[in-house]
Amino acid sequence: MKKKEIIVIVAIVLIALVIFVGVQMLNSQKSTDRVRVIYRNATVMEIDPTKDGEYWFDGSYGKLMVEVKDGKWRITNEDCPNHVCSQTGWASIDRYLPIICLPNEISVELK
Repeated sequence: MKKKEIIVIVAIVLIALVIFVGVQMLNSQKSTDRVRVIYRNATVMEIDPTKDGEYWFDGSYGKLMVEVKDGKWRITNEDCPNHVCSQTGWASIDRYLPIICLPNEISVELK
């Protein structure tokens, strides 16, 4: 092999190593993310999105449930007139969007 070929191969290996380390660092940051439930601008609870569960909250209009399953979360069983928050569907770290229930003054968002 020529010297230029060796330099190109070493450069490609170094670039691949840097990309691999960067992806690993991003994945480790994602695992520390928490889902925050906010009622009237105050954090009521922080939930680990990797642990499945159902959490009930009392809002201004009534109750609602935050369901966490397989790293995703959603609002279900809410007492409000239009059920817009439950129609939002599942949110996750990869498909993040805040879920807001205006009548109950509760939002579920990623911290």
